[in-house]
Amino acid sequence: MIGSHDQIVSVSVIVPCYNCELTIRRAVNSVAQQTWLPKEVILVNDASTDETTKVVKELQKKYSCHWVKSISLDINSGPSTARNEGINQAISDYIAFLDADDSWHPQKLEIQYFWMKANPEVLLTGHRMVSYEKKSIKQIKVADLVVSKISKTNILLSNPFSTPTVMMYSKIPVRFDLKQYYAEDYLLWLNVFFDFGKVYRLEHEMAYMYKNAFGEGGLSQNLVAMEKGVLEVYSKIYKRQCINFFQYYCLIIFSTAKFFRRLVLVRVVKKLRWVFWR
Repeated sequence: MIGSHDQIVSVSVIVPCYNCELTIRRAVNSVAQQTWLPKEVILVNDASTDETTKVVKELQKKYSCHWVKSISLDINSGPSTARNEGINQAISDYIAFLDADDSWHPQKLEIQYFWMKANPEVLLTGHRMVSYEKKSIKQIKVADLVVSKISKTNILLSNPFSTPTVMMYSKIPVRFDLKQYYAEDYLLWLNVFFDFGKVYRLEHEMAYMYKNAFGEGGLSQNLVAMEKGVLEVYSKIYKRQCINFFQYYCLIIFSTAKFFRRLVLVRVVKKLRWVFWR
């Protein structure tokens, strides 16, 4: 039982849930297997139409409804709304995000939480994430911990964090932009960076994905939507005067060039698969 675990950290884990009956158990189980448990896990059911609601209830019965908490949205509103609702209900000092189809290294919360507690001026951190097939669950020694400060150039040229790697101070007055449908996480990290300063990355693989990083199968339409989202992010931070026009112009060119390179690579890979597997 979770209640008998005496190693608790002041972290609220927020998991948006939409039609995730096949994956949510794995995600929550990876939280329950942490060396230091979070104070609570908040599952935000975004008006699922499959058996997600039933599975959430099973998880509450397994781990207790005081630890696995459930919020139900009446209308499907997307991950930004779900995460914001979770943040609003969280009772811990820190927020950690996890997606319903991903999982964590058993030491993720222990390593990230205690590093942030030792560096209270840092309000947001992330770490590396790899596909499940490439995972290597080795014990992480604190003495071997490698941490990098994210510079303005780093964070502007690319999103340094996948959402399931991020932990942030819960009292930060920022939320996901409900009008940003792609790269909404990137926009939030940038807002934190420009409003509050220091952002760091722990250079260790402590989260695992089970699908293609650019959308299942690397579909071209997903890449197009993602690129539109990134360009919209740059437009918003330019309008906030976080960057000047020259920086904005250069970022648009750089991002567009990356997009076309990625699009070509995806199409080449798909063609090679067709040639070798037909």
